[in-house]
Amino acid sequence: MSTSPALPPARRPALRPSFGRVSVGVYGRVMMSVAEGPFDADLMAATRRAISLAGKRLPQDRRFGDLVEIRGSLQMDANALAQLRAGIDSFARHGIVALSTVFLVPPGLPGIERLPALMDIWRQSRPVRRADSFAAAWALVNADLAAAGLPTQAPPPRP
Repeated sequence: MSTSPALPPARRPALRPSFGRVSVGVYGRVMMSVAEGPFDADLMAATRRAISLAGKRLPQDRRFGDLVEIRGSLQMDANALAQLRAGIDSFARHGIVALSTVFLVPPGLPGIERLPALMDIWRQSRPVRRADSFAAAWALVNADLAAAGLPTQAPPPRP
């Protein structure tokens, strides 16, 4: 039997989760989501809850623009895509449907080949467009608000 003190357990580097993260905010009449992939079904379920909560901060008339910024990766497994489709369908049934959705997706993003399929999910309930820069995306959202007779919105501060 050794009298030396016991060594603490070996520390292993924490494994990085296999999925990304999503944040959702409301800026006047604009709901903005920032999504970092890759995406799995659990992340899509969490996103659905975040959008539901953000939906409570929308204007009472429920007329708003939507901007979805994708960062990091657009890789998504089949379960995530199904969960996303169910979420968008659910929001449509509950009246949380934007005037339009603008996707901000930089060229060359890993998994970008999935973008048309994603846009098709949203396209079932509203017009959908894509922009390559934040300024261009915000301008499209504001153009859609103005076309609907609503006030345009100043963009949120960017990091």
